[in-house]
Amino acid sequence: MKGTLSLRFSRSAETYDRWAIPQRECAKVLVEMVRPEGSVLDVGCGTGFVSSFLGGDAVPAGLDLSEGMVRVYRERFGRVVVGDAESLPFKDRSFDWVISNFSLHWTDLRKSVPELFRVARVGVGVALPVEGSLKGIGFPFPKEDQVIGLFPHLREVRVREVKIPFSGWDLVRFFHFTGSSLNPRRRRILSRRDLNLLLENLGEPKFRVLFLYARRV
Repeated sequence: MKGTLSLRFSRSAETYDRWAIPQRECAKVLVEMVRPEGSVLDVGCGTGFVSSFLGGDAVPAGLDLSEGMVRVYRERFGRVVVGDAESLPFKDRSFDWVISNFSLHWTDLRKSVPELFRVARVGVGVALPVEGSLKGIGFPFPKEDQVIGLFPHLREVRVREVKIPFSGWDLVRFFHFTGSSLNPRRRRILSRRDLNLLLENLGEPKFRVLFLYARRV
């Protein structure tokens, strides 16, 4: 699945900024909540939403599974590597802060969350969609309490309903152009009829987003 996921996001690297409006909104909320300073690793950096909201005293670095996203991030912010959140290619406590926005729901959280804490000196901030998001599409979003249970040293937890400002076939384009049309529970490509049924059953498209802020010190 990781190879497919990497390819999907690489293909959407040039369209992501235009369509990923909820993701950008959540990145702004996350950075304002955590206010990271010093060296900051942006895990699942994409095109760099988190890094774009950092203050001037923060030094960003990015990591993403997708080579296409990494190319865009490198042009904007410089330091970035292709890598897997479940096995970060950095030494222990390599960064002051580790931040991740809208990426960890694609990972095995039992592996990725400890990795974030391993490479952080000061703290960790995460935003990810959880169960209750996009009801009707069958995506296996993690349960809120299960995610919270993986985080030591929690300072703040927030939950926010974030609307997706698209409907009908524009909503299908949103999934396609943000690389998020992949569903690990789906074994085949959806037909046009399948997509119409999905749109009819979806209701108001929105994410239920969990924001977590933890400090090690």
